[in-house]
Amino acid sequence: MIQLSGKVLCSIVLVLGLVTLLGYGLVSYAAEDIVVNTTTSGGKIIFQDNDSHGVYPLGRAGVDFGSNATLSNTTPSFETGIGRSVFLVICESDRGNELGETRTAVFTLTVWDPVGVPHSTTREFGGICSETLSVDCSPFEPGEGRFEVTSTIREKRLNLPAVFDR
Repeated sequence: MIQLSGKVLCSIVLVLGLVTLLGYGLVSYAAEDIVVNTTTSGGKIIFQDNDSHGVYPLGRAGVDFGSNATLSNTTPSFETGIGRSVFLVICESDRGNELGETRTAVFTLTVWDPVGVPHSTTREFGGICSETLSVDCSPFEPGEGRFEVTSTIREKRLNLPAVFDR
């Protein structure tokens, strides 16, 4: 049996820790975020000159990590007043990542009021999800606005040549 002194053992542990941190830093630095697939759909919102308001389901967005498929299905157009309205989109992924995969589902809902000011929210999920995105909007004047729903699959990939080219 080999007997190590406390100083030698401490040195070995420190060197292993430093090598681990260096390796982690290199992998983190070399990781790229790649868009695998993305789908966007949208429509228009007519803001009427009244104080009506409500909650409006705009549609659904989804991803399938297995087939790298994305989808966004929305209502083409609707009307509301200039009072505070809430816009909703159901986001789903019914299949999670396989072991060791680094894919992320990214869902974004953006509503533009009649003067072009965006109101947006984004959520990211790494596995099975069923969530509702919501955006509040209270325009100050009537007119035509619009909305977009985007579903994206992103994946982290190592790009070691990029590390050495820098």
